[in-house]
Amino acid sequence: MKFEIQVQDLEPIQAMIGLLIQRGAKMKPFMRQAGEIMRASVTRNFEAEGRPSRWKALSPITREIYEGQAVDRLQGTKGYQNLKRESTRRRHEQAAMGKVGGRKLLHGQGDLKKSIVLGRITDTSAEVGSPLPYARIHQKGGTIVPRHKKALCIPMGGEKFLYVKKVTIPAREYLLLQKEDEITITRALDHFMLGGLSDA
Repeated sequence: MKFEIQVQDLEPIQAMIGLLIQRGAKMKPFMRQAGEIMRASVTRNFEAEGRPSRWKALSPITREIYEGQAVDRLQGTKGYQNLKRESTRRRHEQAAMGKVGGRKLLHGQGDLKKSIVLGRITDTSAEVGSPLPYARIHQKGGTIVPRHKKALCIPMGGEKFLYVKKVTIPAREYLLLQKEDEITITRALDHFMLGGLSDA
């Protein structure tokens, strides 16, 4: 008994292979989709304050700095300046300081999170990141030292300043792809490469 395959039997397979080659040569639409999956994942990293492990919490001195700055901002508002009673002013200041404790890490005014964009896209890659100059040190961590002075001057709020020789910022990796995102990207690739081939 013989099993024979003729050239015409292979034509549908050859057509599918041709389509796969064409799609593989023009991957930009898929890379854009993969980039959007990555960008959405970074947003979830911010909301979770680190995934799969939570980021290192603020140090007590950093919290004190943020609280002082929050009170400074409050005191600059007309609403605060129109308050007559000292006890009411103190209550508003305490509330402003309390909000610092409830604020999520790396959120600040929201600039870093909002700055995450889909960058350059090619047939072989997609870039996701932030153009902000301080984005790298929050991702990688590092130490800041003065360049032209003996110490760094950090406003603590009011007339109070902190002078230090260096500031160490821990790494808080927000540009980090999760395992479930890799699965989502793989499924998107399958759909991009194989979608509709059965109808070809």
